[in-house]
Amino acid sequence: MKTVVTACTRDCPGACSVIAHVEDGKIVKLTGNREHEFTAGFLCGSTKNYLKDRFYSSKRILYPLKKVEGEWERISWDEALDIAVEKLKEVKEKYGSTSILYYQGFGARTALRILNRRFFNLFGGVSTLYGTVCGGTGQAGQELDFGERISHDPFDHLNSKAIIIWGRNPAVTDIHLWKILKKARKNGAKIVVIDPVKTETAKRSNLHYRPIPNSDAFLAMGLSKILFREGFADFDFIDNHTENFEEYKKIIDGFDISHIADKCGISVNELEELASIYVNGPSSIILGWGLHRYIKGHQTFRMIDAVAAVSGNIGISGGGVSQGFEEFGYFNNSLEGAELAEEVRKLPMPTIGEAILKAENPSIKLIFISAGNPVAMNPNSKKVKKAFESTDYMIAVDQILNDTTELADLFLPATTFLEDEDILGSYGSNWITPINPVIEPLGEAKSELWIFQQLAQRLGFRDEMAGTPKEWLSKLTSPIINEGILLEELQKAPIRVQSAPKTPYADKKFKTPSGKFEFINDFEYKDGSNHEFPLRLLSIMPKKWILSGIPENEHKKGILEVHAHPDILKAQNISSGDEVLLESAVGSLIAKVIEDEEVRKDYVLTYLGGWLKYNKCVNILTKDMISERGNGTPYNETFVRIKKLE
Repeated sequence: MKTVVTACTRDCPGACSVIAHVEDGKIVKLTGNREHEFTAGFLCGSTKNYLKDRFYSSKRILYPLKKVEGEWERISWDEALDIAVEKLKEVKEKYGSTSILYYQGFGARTALRILNRRFFNLFGGVSTLYGTVCGGTGQAGQELDFGERISHDPFDHLNSKAIIIWGRNPAVTDIHLWKILKKARKNGAKIVVIDPVKTETAKRSNLHYRPIPNSDAFLAMGLSKILFREGFADFDFIDNHTENFEEYKKIIDGFDISHIADKCGISVNELEELASIYVNGPSSIILGWGLHRYIKGHQTFRMIDAVAAVSGNIGISGGGVSQGFEEFGYFNNSLEGAELAEEVRKLPMPTIGEAILKAENPSIKLIFISAGNPVAMNPNSKKVKKAFESTDYMIAVDQILNDTTELADLFLPATTFLEDEDILGSYGSNWITPINPVIEPLGEAKSELWIFQQLAQRLGFRDEMAGTPKEWLSKLTSPIINEGILLEELQKAPIRVQSAPKTPYADKKFKTPSGKFEFINDFEYKDGSNHEFPLRLLSIMPKKWILSGIPENEHKKGILEVHAHPDILKAQNISSGDEVLLESAVGSLIAKVIEDEEVRKDYVLTYLGGWLKYNKCVNILTKDMISERGNGTPYNETFVRIKKLE
């Protein structure tokens, strides 16, 4: 049996190194790479089932399609490319190049995807995106504190005596990190989870605190106040390596500890218990995506960073505040050629539906989308769908017809990580992982690089996009190669980037204006609730799939389920299992309600990723907004009410 080293490129912090097993020209099994320290020889269930659920699925599209009178028709690649070029040229000449929107999704995150943006810059520049539906809010906050967000190496948590997992569920969403944390606990570290939801991680932790959603900044303030009160503040670090301390201290002194306890729904005794665990360090804090999902989420990150600074847990092994890594940070991003664009316009990803509908001079006439499903994943799904439908033409590059690509006029079938040659970074570690073609592409599927090179040839700038994957990868990975690692090595096995610190800020130097850690020096809080819609809507990642990459059999399992506290249902004479109307300020949908005593009375809980076409899309309800910092998406600022169906 033949084996090939490749990597899973889906939107997940694991960026797993995968061993593909081939028998008689067919991939028969995927396993984790035992020689990769982080993947450690195992994969999540979603990746293990990838062959069945996506690669060999009957739902995968393996040849170009065009829509004729609302129905898909198979066409040749020559016809598909000619149509795409004709439409791109026609729209550019008639309305200008920024009337074209390139929507680059997060469904595949690799080095060669940088060249997608190069293509559109060579084309003259188009409308692209800024902001994110992921983690920009917290990163913006941490950059204000540290100058540059740098997380501890995942294995450094093995040096922690206490680990606080805050708004994150690695037992489901980052299982390789979770394995490391379990080992740390076996070595004696205490695992503490802070999360309104009793997640799988919370169930397996030593302690679980369930604050009121969006009260985490107050909880962090409470911890700092107790550290000061009990004499645990590290004034050597504060005096010599920080800025804005007096302003920060004034903020937290403005709230007494009992008021803070009320604000976050955690008792003073619980705050004291948590503080006593944290000071028995070194202690690390691992932050999750749940904390990003608020308008003022950056404040939460800054208040939590401040706890680490007050306690002296910054710049020490086993300490720190870790949230994520720069997956494209070790690649040569200049190759996207931003300077080549004659015109450029950026639209906000978090409110893309509204942005498209309101775009003027010029309006958006054509959308070119790759590796994304914004109709399902972005807030206010029906508005996003309306916006995409409002344009004259849409070209989609993907592997399946999802909520978004079904709206396209032209569908170009893309390869997967089992057919591509590429290099993968990670937002969960400092590893670079090779993607090697396991078998020839199925059907007529083509790589995104091939597609854009063919379009470039027809548009007159072939030479600027020309090159084999290996030739481009040698340029894209030049920052790593300059560290003394050969491309041939990169393509054989995963490599940890040696220049990445295992313990950031050990030298106490920060890339802030002052060169020091800078405490938060202003704070404003609004809870956003109202009487009309009394329950906050929280949506989390399920165990069985990644974002909107849902197996076909899951689509057919009834309607969206939402969990609510028994008292919420009893007040309206609703029984567990009933179908109810879930309403927000922007939409409504019918859902099956499940009685759940583990859910707080101030929110309802469901899962994200469901599709609009199957009436399982929670983002029908989410309000399209943008965070104050980092241009993030405040999903958790949506409030709903439950109505009994008559």
